[in-house]
Amino acid sequence: MIVWAGGAQRALVLAAALFVLTFLLAYAAGTAAAGVWMKGPAAGEAARFWTPARMRAAKPLEVGEEGGRAARIVEGGHGEPRRIPPLAARPGEFGDDFVEVPDPTAPGFAVHGVLFVDLGFFGYGRCSGTAVRSPNRSVVITAAHCIHSGSRFGRWYRSRAAFVPAYRFGQRPFGIFPVRWVDTTKEWRDSGSENFDVGAMVVGRNESGKALTEAVGGTGIAWNLKPQQTFDVHGYPAEPPFDGETQRLCAGTRFLGHDPNSFIVPGPLNLAVTCQLNGGASGGGWMIEGGETLNSVTDYGYFDEASPAYGSYFGKEVARLYGRAGAVR
Repeated sequence: MIVWAGGAQRALVLAAALFVLTFLLAYAAGTAAAGVWMKGPAAGEAARFWTPARMRAAKPLEVGEEGGRAARIVEGGHGEPRRIPPLAARPGEFGDDFVEVPDPTAPGFAVHGVLFVDLGFFGYGRCSGTAVRSPNRSVVITAAHCIHSGSRFGRWYRSRAAFVPAYRFGQRPFGIFPVRWVDTTKEWRDSGSENFDVGAMVVGRNESGKALTEAVGGTGIAWNLKPQQTFDVHGYPAEPPFDGETQRLCAGTRFLGHDPNSFIVPGPLNLAVTCQLNGGASGGGWMIEGGETLNSVTDYGYFDEASPAYGSYFGKEVARLYGRAGAVR
């Protein structure tokens, strides 16, 4: 027997259908926006392209005008503390506190390296990054502005992108790892908020066929911890008085507080430490627990004065980002 619905019932059914359709469209849009695959070169081709001369010519990628302090208000917060344990590897003047690492291939240092990207007409860009333990053995954590310019109308930096761990004077002691996939926190892609300036990359195997953490190991990673930590800040600063050719370290830097501008945008407030660094160090890892656990990355600083360096707080959005990157196959 067929029963015809009345006007009120039809309206209710139509409203429910529209709600379900809207949810499905929003879910699909959010899924599509999460992560971008890259048609990059194989490791051998990447090694041929990224000559020492091109790597030296790369300029620091910095926070653009599209994001940062002009960003709209977004939400964020803390949750339950979580840790992923580390993984051991197989086999006076400005910047004085950012000392050179004598041997970047040593355990605890080889996980840090340089991200290079081809910007076409605009030359070559660079940032710092850190290899972390992950299910796919291939995740690098960096700053979001190193791979995406920020906000809904931002663009991805992904042409010929490659990661070189333990880089030093044009040398690639562990080879080169072409970038296969990139993503940032959702809030960075939505608004360009510096409070969420964290990105992730999944890299392919090097010229010898090794996965990243097989070659250099991977740090642990932690989120939702209290901000009051003591950090070892790593990076490859590339502006004077630095040249980007050596890994640098500010050891045992204590949490100082937050940038006042961080309060403009609600969410996890950023972290300030005493470390005089500059362009190129963006995305460099902030390590805790004896250098074993990644807990922030360099975001920005006010380099015209002796000011702190600022890094992003690792909260629940970073945990989601890490989960998405680790699930890439």
